[in-house]
Amino acid sequence: MISMIRYLLASYTRSYRYFAPLAFIIISVMLIYSYRPNPIMSSYAVTSALLFIGSAWLGLNFFNHDQGRQSMLLIIHSGKPIRYYSAQYFTAALLSMIFSLFAVLFPVLFGMFDKPISLLEFALGYLGHVALALLGISLSVFFQFGFIENQGRAAGLLIIIMVISLAGQTLQQKIPSNIGFIIYVLPPVSTTIDLFMHIEDRSAISTFVTILYSYLYSFILLAIYLWTVCRKDAAALIRKVG
Repeated sequence: MISMIRYLLASYTRSYRYFAPLAFIIISVMLIYSYRPNPIMSSYAVTSALLFIGSAWLGLNFFNHDQGRQSMLLIIHSGKPIRYYSAQYFTAALLSMIFSLFAVLFPVLFGMFDKPISLLEFALGYLGHVALALLGISLSVFFQFGFIENQGRAAGLLIIIMVISLAGQTLQQKIPSNIGFIIYVLPPVSTTIDLFMHIEDRSAISTFVTILYSYLYSFILLAIYLWTVCRKDAAALIRKVG
């Protein structure tokens, strides 16, 4: 698995497709903190939302960077399809975790906040950023070339879902109560952002449950993705064998 992750990282960096999402994340974070001082958790709410967008963009680029040309060879090399697809996901997740650390650590190192940050605030900030970054990665896997061949359409659909997810709290107030359950089907992006915005009013249990739900949602998406792609590969193999 480790050697596969190393290979995928090298392959992705050689493609130079990482530059656009990486530049978006770095420039966005630096622009947010271009003025000081800034409130801690409210600033983290903004940068975590930007990281969600950047990670979805990165994921879409990462899963499409070789257009599946090497997939079959790598699956054979890894022994099982699930190992290859898991390595793919964890490679993208590792990149998003590194970017999350940058987004959380940058304002701390350069003194951008209006007061000293506590260890608890830093930990919550990092966990929240990783949660939204993983949500972005987990959504992007379903819009890669193997699922939707028209990548213009795939990008458009992904953007729509991201916008709806970011506006979840607002939609909850607008839609009729009899279809309010739809909000709970959406990725919990807006709830995590709302948590950061109103952290002072939340209990420890509410904070824990909100962040845990975000991770659980990503895990469910990953499980669905792995189950789907492994079935697709099995079906393709059966067709080739006859």
